[in-house]
Amino acid sequence: MYVSVFDDARTIAAVAVLDTATLKITRTIPVRTRPFLAAVTPGGKRIFVPNHDTGTVSVIDTATGTVEKEIHVPPNPHSVAFNPDGSRAYIADHESNVVSVVDTSSYALLTSMPVPQSPHNVAVHPTRPLAMVASYDAGSVSVIDTNTNTVVKTIPVHAEPQHIAYSADGRFAYVTNDGDNSVSVIDLDSFTETERIPTGAGPTSMAVLRNGREGYVSNVDDGTLTVVNLAG
Repeated sequence: MYVSVFDDARTIAAVAVLDTATLKITRTIPVRTRPFLAAVTPGGKRIFVPNHDTGTVSVIDTATGTVEKEIHVPPNPHSVAFNPDGSRAYIADHESNVVSVVDTSSYALLTSMPVPQSPHNVAVHPTRPLAMVASYDAGSVSVIDTNTNTVVKTIPVHAEPQHIAYSADGRFAYVTNDGDNSVSVIDLDSFTETERIPTGAGPTSMAVLRNGREGYVSNVDDGTLTVVNLAG
C-alpha cells in the first residue's frame, strides 16, 4: 500500500510504503511539496503522485521505489485517475479549475479541460467512456467523454462534493457531499440525481464492496463510518 505523507510546515513530503501484512512502513520515497491523492497505474508498475504546491506529478517506479519522472501540470493538482488500459492519466487541478490529461507512455500533457470551481476528486468509469470530477466550491459534478476529452455534462449535486465512486454494475455514481452530510446517487443513463442518502458529518470518501451490496462512507467531522445498503 502507498500513502502520501506531508505536514503543514512543508518539511515532510513523501510516499510511505506500507506492508499490509505487518502494517509497518517499510520505506519512504521523497517527492515534492504537499503530495495529495496518489494512484497506482493498472498493472501496478507506476505510482502517480500529484504535488499540490509545485504543480507537478511525481512518477514512481514501484520496482525500484524511485522517482523516474516529474510531469509539469497546471497549479495545485489534487487527485489522479487512470483510464482502464492505463494509457491516460486524468488529473484534477484544484485551484486551476481544470482536469488535465497526460499520456502515461510519453508523459506528455495532452490537454486541460476547464471545469467548475475547485475540482477535488476525479474518477474514471471502469467500462463506460467517461470520467467524472467533483467540483467542491461549485456544488456540481462534471462528466468527461474520455473518447474526445471534452466536458459533456455538468450535474448539480449538493454542498461541497468531494469524492466519486461507481456501483458494481456501473449504472450509478455515488458522490459524497461534504457540506450537506449526504451522498448523491447519479443515474449514469440519464445523468440526473435520483436519490440523496443521509450520512454522518463531513462525508469525504466512499468505497463500494465488489459484490455491490454495500457502500462505506467515511465521515471526517464526527469520526464515524456510514454503511449504506445499496441493494435497497
